[in-house]
Amino acid sequence: MTGITLMRRIFHYLVNNIREHLMLYIILWSLLAIMDVIYIMFF
Repeated sequence: MTGITLMRRIFHYLVNNIREHLMLYIILWSLLAIMDVIYIMFF
């Protein structure tokens, strides 16, 4: 019983973290993708 509640708590914590940082991750991945394209085009 305690294990299930702990897992559920961890799951909720992770979901909240992902929601908060999703935009940050999207921005970072976009920057990486843009840098990749520039690298491919110019080098």
